[in-house]
Amino acid sequence: MKISTNTLITAFLFIGLVAIGQTKSQELSKINTEGFQKSEVMRLMADLSDVYGPRLTGTDQYFTAAEWAKKTLEDWGLDKVYFENYCDDCMGWEVQSFNLEMTEPAYMKIQAYPYAWTESSKGVQTGDLIWIEKYTDLEKVKAQWSGKLQGKVILIGAVPEQNMLFEPLSTRFTDDQIAEAEKSIEPVPNNPLGPSAGNMPLIEDLDVLFNTMLKKDDAFFQFLKAEGASSMLGTSPYFPGVIHPSGTYNFRESDEKPIPYFAISPENFGKLTRLLSREMTPKLKFHLDSELYLKPDNNVNILGEITGSDPKLKEEVVMIGAHFDSWHPASGATDNGAGSAVMMEVMRIIKATGLKPKRTIRIALWGGEEQVFLGSMAYAEKHYGKVSETMRKKEVEKISAYINMDNGAGQMRGIYLQGNEGVRPIFEEMLAPYAHLDVNNLTIQNTDFTDHDVFDYFKIPGFQIIQDKLNYSTITHHTNLDVLEYVPKRDMMINATVIAALVYQIAQMDSRLPRED
Repeated sequence: MKISTNTLITAFLFIGLVAIGQTKSQELSKINTEGFQKSEVMRLMADLSDVYGPRLTGTDQYFTAAEWAKKTLEDWGLDKVYFENYCDDCMGWEVQSFNLEMTEPAYMKIQAYPYAWTESSKGVQTGDLIWIEKYTDLEKVKAQWSGKLQGKVILIGAVPEQNMLFEPLSTRFTDDQIAEAEKSIEPVPNNPLGPSAGNMPLIEDLDVLFNTMLKKDDAFFQFLKAEGASSMLGTSPYFPGVIHPSGTYNFRESDEKPIPYFAISPENFGKLTRLLSREMTPKLKFHLDSELYLKPDNNVNILGEITGSDPKLKEEVVMIGAHFDSWHPASGATDNGAGSAVMMEVMRIIKATGLKPKRTIRIALWGGEEQVFLGSMAYAEKHYGKVSETMRKKEVEKISAYINMDNGAGQMRGIYLQGNEGVRPIFEEMLAPYAHLDVNNLTIQNTDFTDHDVFDYFKIPGFQIIQDKLNYSTITHHTNLDVLEYVPKRDMMINATVIAALVYQIAQMDSRLPRED
């Protein structure tokens, strides 16, 4: 029987494709076995939460945690692990002790936690309570209260709207929400998966964010200090009884620090306002023993690499990242110990399997994200170019992708494509083996306010993972309940294993991921 040349070529191509498919299947099997059957992600999570949390920017606690992460990555045999500094004037702030209570008209222990970077009270203080509800109009505040605040405790803001807790505190995305997001054809309509859809022009919006939002109360704080007020109390609408001391950004050495400032529960806030409305004057007793210090060496990003095996492609990099810092009132478990533990576990899985990715895989654990991308921005300016300039360094072209995790501890449901249609068919194929876990949902939508924004700004394919919300926005985000109890093991194992498989496949591609037009 005569066999044509075309038939032989077709047969060899088929055999080759089968071999490639078998190889890929074997590689993913190794990743799955390591990630699902030998997982260490919850051990990492326990260390980050119970031993090395919280991790507030600038603090000794943060640096101790960074040293632990560096040693852990080194012990796994990563080829290169190192620190890079991101801030020379970010101050540390730590609490030694505090207390807040009402002594008149009846005793009440006030559920509270101090805001960061506020001054110490210099001992136990007492003072009558005054409520300044509309404090944002400073001229009106000055006209009404100048000369009347010496030694007073100032309650600021409006009473949170009553919440009878009929809605669930913890949720996963519904099939309808996911389907609606997948059907999106534009990056920036209202995002069915959350409120953070947008197309943030990074530099312009960061300037606006800082000057009109994050620092908007500084003049009021300075007025209270000049008037001799002894303390401030505020709240957020986190029910039931959750304390949310997020919102002070006086972390620079040159920033004037507010007087002792406490976040209190919405229920305690409501009672205090009701007493004042009845023309009763609550008397409060408090102390805050806190320490401010400047140690620039504390401010480090943690980076680690598995060097690529291909002589030509190893200079290209697939990056993964999560922010390592947290706010201070709890252990920083869901924000963002969970993301950090997952990305560390990704590196452990790939290293432990013995697989040899063609490209270099690099992990970055960022500091200062809570202070608006300090760590990732410093890294980008060092390696990619100044944000205020159009020139870009060659290193930009060597990054194939950046994948970020920073939306709590919920299960991965897919990827925000950030307007990059070119990666859709690639990610569809790469995630197909995990369709049974419902992690392969893709939406063209953007999402904002995580470190991937920085990479997107530099035209590097930067992606944030879609995650189930769980109780991130109702219970744990920046609160005193950001603890290990709200981190589900199965979700974490799925996240680490699927991302390890995705990252490894990107590292094996013949070419980089497509850039946005």
